[in-house]
Order: sequence, then structure tokens, then C-alpha cells
Amino acid sequence: MSDRPIIRIISGPSPTQKALQNAASDGLAKVVSSTSAAADLMPFDAKALFGVLHFRLHSVEQAKKRQVWFGGRLFNKFSGQSADYIPLSGVHLRQVFSAAGIDAPKFIVARGQYELRVDYAQRAYDTLKGQVGAVAE
Repeated sequence: MSDRPIIRIISGPSPTQKALQNAASDGLAKVVSSTSAAADLMPFDAKALFGVLHFRLHSVEQAKKRQVWFGGRLFNKFSGQSADYIPLSGVHLRQVFSAAGIDAPKFIVARGQYELRVDYAQRAYDTLKGQVGAVAE
């Protein structure tokens, strides 16, 4: 897996993207979209970040199991699930890097959407597991 990039950039904010997004959405859709975007900008506490990583890593395991047969690969493709990467917003990606003890690259922006390689997500998850476990006791 080390031959694959650590981060894949899905999208980053640009004036063109924002203009198209605003032109395409009105009314309630704009409110819902804004709320979703705002949620991606809010940092998690350690326990919430641990929960998100737990869910995303579980989804990766399920995608790996499906990957062995054609129908499963098709499902993964159309659902956007990957057996090698987890999706994160820029804010949360920075938090994951911090939890793993890694300096986040400067190109990561808060409103960007990225995919992080599973081994790095697992590293942060393991670190957070120790922290959350210590807090719970």
C-alpha cells in the first residue's frame, strides 16, 4: 500500500465551484447544503474523532470484503466506498494527522474534501483509542 499516495484530493474550494454551487441551489437546499458544509468545518473532540474513524475504518473493512466479487466491486464503485481510503474534510484531516503525530501538509484547506490512506487513519485511530480509553476510565 505504500506505493499509493497518502492523500487524494477530492475537491478544494475555488470561486468557480462556490458560484456554481450557489447558482444550483436555492431555498431549503441552500440551507441544508450550508448546514452540511458548516458541520465539516467544526472540529471534533477526541472522542468524536475516534467515533468517526471507527465508523470509517469499519466501512473500509466492509468494502474490502465486497471487493472479492464482481457485484461487490460494482457496489463499491457506485457507492463511492474504497477499500484503501477514507473520506475526510480538511478540518478533520488535519485533526487526524495531529492525532497520529504528523504535521499536516500546508495545502490542506478547511473546506477541502480529501481521502486519507487507511494505514494513516489506523495509526491515528490507535492513538486516539489510547487517549479515549484513558479518559473513560
